[in-house]
Amino acid sequence: GRIKTQLQYVDKVRFGIKLPNTVIIDIKEYDVVYAVKASDGTWYLINSNGKIMEQTDGGTAANYTKILGIHLTGPIVGEQARAAEEIVTAPESTKPAEDSTEVTVPQVLITNQSRLDAALRILRELEINGIVGDAASVDVSDMSRIELWYGTRYQVNLGDTGNMEYKIACMYDTILQLSDYQTGVLDVSFKNWETQVGYTPFE
Repeated sequence: GRIKTQLQYVDKVRFGIKLPNTVIIDIKEYDVVYAVKASDGTWYLINSNGKIMEQTDGGTAANYTKILGIHLTGPIVGEQARAAEEIVTAPESTKPAEDSTEVTVPQVLITNQSRLDAALRILRELEINGIVGDAASVDVSDMSRIELWYGTRYQVNLGDTGNMEYKIACMYDTILQLSDYQTGVLDVSFKNWETQVGYTPFE
């Protein structure tokens, strides 16, 4: 417990004994971390389980896959990341009712923790497929149209959070079939095309 508390990158620790007088300490570290910005503008590195690993600067953060669309609140190294919540004001236009009176839509509380959880779930799927290093960013600003940038070549529309394991697998399978010189938008939301991945080259 002390090892994991003092060394944030340690994932698992196992102890063994080799007779006559040797203690073996087997340590496994977290393989991948991601960059996310806090409410005060500082950057932090977190793992796909949401543990805050360390504070960093913008230059270093650029070397990691970025989580966009949320900000951390009160980040503490070694603790779980929490997303800052925000109030989204209703649109200025109001919806007229049948009796011609106007109905004002109330303000809506956006639970950004669910956005952070969605981003981490996507990153875990990338880790499972062994392709997380190629992801430049995951943007969860719009939960109905989650966007992932695969390097600088592909802008990927993942749609909502449903069936994410299948979407990531289809995205990667499609990328493997495309030529190295091809770039464009991949649509794996399965809303415009229910049974196939859409591909639109950049102009």
